[in-house]
Amino acid sequence: MQKTALSTRLVRQGWIAPTAMALLITLLLFDPLHDSIGQHMSESIAASWWSAIAIRILPCVMGASIVLFGFGCIGKGRGWSWTGLAAILFGAAMISAGIVPTGSPLHGLYGMAVFSIFVPAFFVAEFPVSKTMRQVSLAASFLGLIYMWPLFIGLDPPDYRGLTQRLSTVVSFGWFAFAARAKI
Repeated sequence: MQKTALSTRLVRQGWIAPTAMALLITLLLFDPLHDSIGQHMSESIAASWWSAIAIRILPCVMGASIVLFGFGCIGKGRGWSWTGLAAILFGAAMISAGIVPTGSPLHGLYGMAVFSIFVPAFFVAEFPVSKTMRQVSLAASFLGLIYMWPLFIGLDPPDYRGLTQRLSTVVSFGWFAFAARAKI
């Protein structure tokens, strides 16, 4: 009984990740040295001093929340959890994005943020969820694929790459707000 209560709390705290992402997106909108349409969020390290601090701290907060969410999913399952593994790997990528500057392959741990696509799909495959949660989760995974594919092959429009990144993060991180409320 104690294990279930802890697992539930770990899943429920998943709202912290999208809140931290929303805070980062909002802060960067007000930085005159950062172009939110044309620059990725990680590039704010070269913007105002407060953006440089936020881009170090908030991804670590997001990553820690996602890692804890992953451990909660592992605790909820009846064995190994693909959702938990994917979330832990995605969370680790976010933590490294806060610690390691952009330009290094360790920023995002060699592209492990791609696991963000799998978390929602694995979640609905492993846990009994409502029809609405199933549709939202599958849509989040599909939209993540739509974003990642052009990114990986170099087709992300250079003048709008900040905008495409932000739209993608609203979907992928917003999903955690829904999942934290799901009855699993």
